[in-house]
Amino acid sequence: MSDASMRRELFALHLPNPDRVEADYAVLAELSRGLSGGDILNVCVNAIHAGSVDTNPERWMVTQEMLEREIAKVKKAKVEHSGEKGKSRRKIGFIQD
Repeated sequence: MSDASMRRELFALHLPNPDRVEADYAVLAELSRGLSGGDILNVCVNAIHAGSVDTNPERWMVTQEMLEREIAKVKKAKVEHSGEKGKSRRKIGFIQD
């Protein structure tokens, strides 16, 4: 897991066009507590996709709302996945004797 400053940096890294982003990275860093770097990348990619549906590329924009919605989706998926207690999971790797 990453700390708030690292999460803030990850948002800045994965949203490289700041004039197309209307978001507060410090707030996003707090909201994304518990997410991995890969989770944050997915949040950013999905928000970029959501913000680029207009037929006019000049209007493509990533907003705080889009990013918060994606963070909520990832957190919900993590909770649902962790709720699979009791189900057997296949282990991948070497068998130890």
